[in-house]
Amino acid sequence: MATIEDRVRLCLIVPEVAVRTDDFRLAYRLLDRLRDSGIEHMQLDPEHPVPNRVDFWIASHAEIGDTKDARGIGCAVEEIESVISSIMNRIAIGEKVQRICFGIDPGPRPGLSWIADGRPAGSIQMESVDATVDQVIAILNDFKPPESVVRIGNGSPTISSRIANVCLARGLSVQFVDESSTSMGSRHDHVLAAHAICTKEGVPVTERLQVIPTEGEVREIQRRSRSISEGRLTIPSQIARAVAVGRLTLCEAVELHIQTLDC
Repeated sequence: MATIEDRVRLCLIVPEVAVRTDDFRLAYRLLDRLRDSGIEHMQLDPEHPVPNRVDFWIASHAEIGDTKDARGIGCAVEEIESVISSIMNRIAIGEKVQRICFGIDPGPRPGLSWIADGRPAGSIQMESVDATVDQVIAILNDFKPPESVVRIGNGSPTISSRIANVCLARGLSVQFVDESSTSMGSRHDHVLAAHAICTKEGVPVTERLQVIPTEGEVREIQRRSRSISEGRLTIPSQIARAVAVGRLTLCEAVELHIQTLDC
């Protein structure tokens, strides 16, 4: 979801994005998502040509396959979020980028921010460690910059190490940043902290890290298991440790414990 600042920047740029498809379901959902994003857009009759002022137009993959127009972007219903996110990145950053720097404020729902060639380009609250790295990869795939770096705050050692290991496994350049002056706590502040981390030079991480959850982290995962089970259960510390190192999601851990109790 775009932040207010993202929407203001997008509106100032005034891009033209068009939806041009015979697929009613796809068109309806694309238009709804575009309205939410703040991107200037229009709907075109598939029988009519695409105006020159349109920067990007979206249609089904089959419809895009029938044209050689480089502005066309193929999309399926399940791809809408990633396609709109890609367009927003291109609008905010531009087509040619030399270096992208990412900042990650680690936590169960990490904050992610990115800067392209020294300019703030976007920020988002993510839902998981894996989703955060997937988003970084998606942005890099959009622009393929010659240089990139992922800077991770060191305030949550277990999650920081997990994120670093996933990034290293996917061939990314990683740094740890001292986030003692950047972590602020609330949902919005995790994103602000990620931006602060993004701007600070860190210590390079080149080798896979051992992930050893602290007792405090294990207790916090157990507390969250009580919350999502509405107080019905608390997962054992052994299962909580599996969640901490990334072998299970918290929902999977709760379900596993329920199955154990039922046996």
